[in-house]
Amino acid sequence: MKKSILFIIITLTIILSISGTISASLDLDLDFISRVFNIEKEKLDYFTQFEIPKEDLSTIFYLYSNGDRTLSRNQFEYLANNQYNWRELSIYFGLPPIMFEDEIIKLRRPHRNRMQVPFDKKRFKNSCQTKNIEEKINMSPGKYEYYYKNKANDIEEKIEVKQNKYEYYYKSNNMKEKLTAHMKTNKYEYYYKNIKTGKEIKKEGRGNPIDPKMIHENLRVKYEEKEDMEENETKQENNDSLFSFDFNIKINF
Repeated sequence: MKKSILFIIITLTIILSISGTISASLDLDLDFISRVFNIEKEKLDYFTQFEIPKEDLSTIFYLYSNGDRTLSRNQFEYLANNQYNWRELSIYFGLPPIMFEDEIIKLRRPHRNRMQVPFDKKRFKNSCQTKNIEEKINMSPGKYEYYYKNKANDIEEKIEVKQNKYEYYYKSNNMKEKLTAHMKTNKYEYYYKNIKTGKEIKKEGRGNPIDPKMIHENLRVKYEEKEDMEENETKQENNDSLFSFDFNIKINF
């Protein structure tokens, strides 16, 4: 009898210990997501009401931040309640549907309000032209095209997705950035140049399809590296590093 009671006590202790570890791990992940994307804890509480894996949550925030999009309540609830394809979703944001072998892709182009496809649209076309600025976007199944030209500031940006090929180009007085990705083979070529300093980065290889677990873990590793650099007072300029860690999701609700 005593052995049975002892066994029950030990079993309950182990279960409570495991539950406590899982709970602490979940809290840590939520705190990490909050800090990475600069989200207030009160707003993060809203997202956690949905039965969506933390890895998917990180990936959704990553796409919105990297694509310069503003997340609304209706958009998130649609994503949380429906099945979605990461490849199609990334193209919808005008982003490459792959990752580098060793890290996620963070485009360096400056933040600005870009013309966007309305959420959940399969076909969309729009354009705007003034004396100095031309901007247009065209999306249909299997095709995505975006073009922006600012003559006054000498800025040009192009994104084109056709026949399983993604092409991105950005040029200004400060920088030049190019990325080509073949979506069947996942082969890519990336180029960046800081025109002011002359610093160049060239990278090519065979990447991976977007994987929420890999994105979540990669964001965690990069964030911890950034924290360590700041603690050791050895912070470096991110503009010339391969990974520019400046995620900041915009939420409108």
